[in-house]
Amino acid sequence: MTTFAMVVPYGRPPNHIPRRDLVLGIADSLSLQVSVIETDDPSAEALLITGGIGGPALRMAVWPVDYQVVSWDYGALWPQCGTPIWSGTGTISATLAGTFDVEMPVGTASSWPSRVAYGLQLDENSATTSTLLCTGILHVRRAQFGPAPAPAAITTDSAAAITDSSSFMWVA
Repeated sequence: MTTFAMVVPYGRPPNHIPRRDLVLGIADSLSLQVSVIETDDPSAEALLITGGIGGPALRMAVWPVDYQVVSWDYGALWPQCGTPIWSGTGTISATLAGTFDVEMPVGTASSWPSRVAYGLQLDENSATTSTLLCTGILHVRRAQFGPAPAPAAITTDSAAAITDSSSFMWVA
């Protein structure tokens, strides 16, 4: 399991969307804690999350990367949302104020490309209004060393090659 925690501001200038990049292995699960603070200020308090019917909800969407020149984020192109390949809803944390927990099951990223984009969106008023909190790139790591090679021959404990089934001793 890969665990990430991030803090994102709710109130900020509309021309600044903080970018956050993540790395995830193809066989990993993801546990993401997203703490939402009131403003983009170091002394900002955690956002009051009430829950209940129509209460705020956090949604994470993942889509294949498609760069188009429409905006710049600190000199990097901003990924445009394509067709989502995964979407999950966060649950309100029982222990941390202003925090949502997003869980992605084991192996979810196994068929994804190496680079996908994601966005975190806060939905309010029964999802009639929403605020994009942040976007980023999620790098999906393949096996670092590749698969283990198959042995040339099956051997016994003393390294003697077993060539046919007559070498096996069957016990009933």
